[in-house]
Amino acid sequence: MNAASLETLLNPLPVELRKVLIDYTRAWATRLRFGAVSETTAPQRSENFGGHLVPYTTSTVADQEVAVAHGLGRTPRWLIPGLPANVVNATNPTVTITRAADATYFYVSSAVTSGTGWMYAE
Repeated sequence: MNAASLETLLNPLPVELRKVLIDYTRAWATRLRFGAVSETTAPQRSENFGGHLVPYTTSTVADQEVAVAHGLGRTPRWLIPGLPANVVNATNPTVTITRAADATYFYVSSAVTSGTGWMYAE
């Protein structure tokens, strides 16, 4: 369902109220942000989504599991690789999930040794 079809759901409302709700929703929806990564090595809360931006470093030994603290306090449903657009030559090593995440960590391995990257954990 796109924005225009969602707005038609407001048609039964009085015109004045409908206009306010449409303007409010359009303004709010254009301000959704994951947030900007910083120099920190700790997970960072997303600007206004429910997940965290999480830096990680792969093992110094190829294909060895690392546990990465995600800081959510609950088991994440998704890990989405991210690249900071303001970092020249930024990369995300290809990782494999080695076991199911839990309320504290997600677990990955990579053929790339000591590789760094960012994940959005949601």
